[in-house]
Amino acid sequence: MKRGFLNTPKAQKQLLQGTNTTSAATQPAQGSYKYGVLPEAELALPKDYKPLARPTEGPDVVTLKYGSNEYIYATLPPVPPGTKYSDFLGGGYSECWISDHIKRTIEATPNFPTLPLTPTGGKAYRIAKAGDKGLGMFATRLIRAGDLIIDERPLIVVPASSIALEGVLSYLANKYTPDQRLRIMLHEKDRCMELAYNKLDPERKKAFMALFNCHSRDGSGEFMGRVRTNGIGIDGEKLRDKDTTGDVGRYSAVCDEISRINHSCCPNTVYHWHTDTFSVRVFAVRDIPTGAEITLKYCNIMAPAAERAAALDRYGINPCACSVSCSDPARAKIADERRARLKTRSMLVPPSTPEDPEDAWVQPAVKQLRELEEEGLQASDEYYHALGGLLVPYLFLQNVDKVLFYAKKLEALSKARDNLKNFEPLYLSREGMKTTESWKVVGRMPKSTRKTASGWLLFLQSYIAQRRTSM
Repeated sequence: MKRGFLNTPKAQKQLLQGTNTTSAATQPAQGSYKYGVLPEAELALPKDYKPLARPTEGPDVVTLKYGSNEYIYATLPPVPPGTKYSDFLGGGYSECWISDHIKRTIEATPNFPTLPLTPTGGKAYRIAKAGDKGLGMFATRLIRAGDLIIDERPLIVVPASSIALEGVLSYLANKYTPDQRLRIMLHEKDRCMELAYNKLDPERKKAFMALFNCHSRDGSGEFMGRVRTNGIGIDGEKLRDKDTTGDVGRYSAVCDEISRINHSCCPNTVYHWHTDTFSVRVFAVRDIPTGAEITLKYCNIMAPAAERAAALDRYGINPCACSVSCSDPARAKIADERRARLKTRSMLVPPSTPEDPEDAWVQPAVKQLRELEEEGLQASDEYYHALGGLLVPYLFLQNVDKVLFYAKKLEALSKARDNLKNFEPLYLSREGMKTTESWKVVGRMPKSTRKTASGWLLFLQSYIAQRRTSM
């Protein structure tokens, strides 16, 4: 993955700016860290600053007692001392700089460590040159929506914010300027990440250093720079430091092959972190044809083009040319208008008396889903809700073919979003859907009420109650 070029004239003029990546973005938030190109004088540490003593590497002993807020180095899943990565048959392992609270949370996770999953139908990608983007990941066969493309354990897992060092460096507050303190923080965090790197097997070290670093000239250093460029944000609801909120206390995972997946404002995949397998899974959200590039999002894909460009600029991606919605100003304007409109879900209300065609009142939602697909926004929450929202009115209308059509699409997307537990598999067959309470409710309605606004209200009340019971 090569996330842009910091040696372009525009990039060289960048001033240091704070990063504010959203939790929905591929990359974790980086607090108040800066990016861009700094003059050599500003990269230097204050002359009177004495680097901290190197942190101690703790042994990987499950029963060892640490304070819950202490940060330690650990190999996860645990392996016998002296184990070579090439000889380990348990799906690989990662070097981690984590709090003791996180280590214990991981080890207490049911079924940890389970082996990473095998991709649907076997490996279906290759890493190859992707033009100006450096390397990329490409499909070697047709990949279907909902298919697992890769389930990879990271090279390293480290804090995404500076909470691990803020207490240690608090004494700097009255001695140095804010910019000097930030420079010291970046330097010390880079040194801590270097310790995690030093524990890697030689081949894994080579893989880490082969990753692109678009923060090589902003003070981040060799190690932190690569983490900031390639790190996948771990969901804070799954792993978070004790007593933290927001972006503080979150973690970042740097993978080998997943780091080669480039950005698109209309991505064809999504990713999820799984603690039981200690891995990152990437799923297809729509069919990916043979030879097509596999992509993820680095920013909020529902934001206007200008906002996306500002978010991507920190990766040196300027301008973004992932699609005509970015590269063509006229098309970008249309796409922006669509995105703004598509953020609002269609309100569906049937007529007071049946009409022909019977689903005329559903067509605004059908159009909304079509526009989301035309924009390539299957990875958005808006698409997921629009798709699920179409299944319900066709259940009410007892239109078997439409229920089957949208249920199959929703099943694939639910797999991709790691949300299959909330999908009703009975909707995937004619016989199954007719056994659901939603179907039976309509059957019990008087004919004069079916397919009308009053019947729709009764149906929704029953459907919502049923969903609450099943969840």
